[in-house]
Formats: sequence, C-alpha cells, structure tokens
Amino acid sequence: MQKLPLVLLLVVAPLASPLPLLMVPASAAPALTELGDLSSLRRVAEDALRVVLAGDLTAAQLRITDFETAWDAAAATMQPLSPPKWAAIDQTADAAIAALRAPQPVGADAQATLSALIAMLDNPSGDTTSPASTDLAQAFQVTNADGSPLPCEVALKTLRDAADGKVPTDQAKYDALMNKGLERCNADDDKRADGFFSDAFALL
Repeated sequence: MQKLPLVLLLVVAPLASPLPLLMVPASAAPALTELGDLSSLRRVAEDALRVVLAGDLTAAQLRITDFETAWDAAAATMQPLSPPKWAAIDQTADAAIAALRAPQPVGADAQATLSALIAMLDNPSGDTTSPASTDLAQAFQVTNADGSPLPCEVALKTLRDAADGKVPTDQAKYDALMNKGLERCNADDDKRADGFFSDAFALL
C-alpha cells in the first residue's frame, strides 16, 4: 500500500447516516495480537463491509481509504513486532482495497475480501502457519546490531542463497512476497522489503 505520513492516532469517523442492521462479523472482544490492539482497524473494516452490504460501494471506498491511512500510519510501529503477521494482514488488506478500487467494483468481491480482512485482523497467524516456519522466519536477520533495518540487498542475497536448490512450500505465495520485497527494496524501503523477504524465507 502507498506509504503515508506516520500518524499513529486511529480516528474512526461515524457514518453520515444510520444503516440497517446487517450481518457483519461481531467484535465481541478486542482484536489483541502480537501487533497490538487492532480493534480500531477492525471497526473501520467492519464499517466498510456494512456499507458494502447496504449497496453503497462509494461509501465503502471512503472507509477502505480510512483503513489504508491508519494501517500505513501504524506500519513503522507494528511491522517490527511480527513481520510475518504484519505482512499477512497487509496482503489481505491490499486485496480488499483492490476490490473496492476496481474500475467497476463488484459487491460480492468487496464483501469476500473485506470479510477475509476482518478474519485476518482477528487471527493474523491463521491456522496454516506451522511452528517450524515461524522459527525459520525468526532466524532470518532483518536488523543490524544497532536495531536499524538490514540493507534489503543483503537480506535479498541471504534469501537467494538459502533458496538455492530448494522448492518453496507455496511457490505462488513465495513469488508474490519476492515481488513485493523487490518493489519495496527498489524504493529504498529496507524495513518493509526485509519483512517480505523474511516471510518468503519462512516458506523454504
């Protein structure tokens, strides 16, 4: 997602007019994860889904922009806490944003991607991440001794050396992470690039 100024205060603006009660995943408890309390972000995603279900895709586009702004603002704080989980939410959010910003957005697609985003905010690790892959990701160095981000070129070389002769457990996901990492590395965004490379490393 496009990098925006870092403003960590998440503001959830009320909708202009009340909407009828619709079936939206309930948030009975705060969305507490290794990334912190994601409840504010979840509420924005819920609002977007609610207006999609009400048939107002224009309002949903505004709400997903609110989500994108808040998510990008918190990236510098959240991503270092758990790069794999941050990346999982980031990719799911990208899908929801793309669905709503399509030239001719489809309500069903927006509903599906927003529902997936809400579920991911509740459980960023998902049920498919094995302890082995988590340990592997943690073994991938993404910071220098002083805590600064490792140059992404160094992280990329480490990843490519490790991948030599190996087949990723999920080739499509691996390729997508590599592409995102290369994109952020080319933009001199070491921290986010290292995160994507770390996630790719976990698939080896």
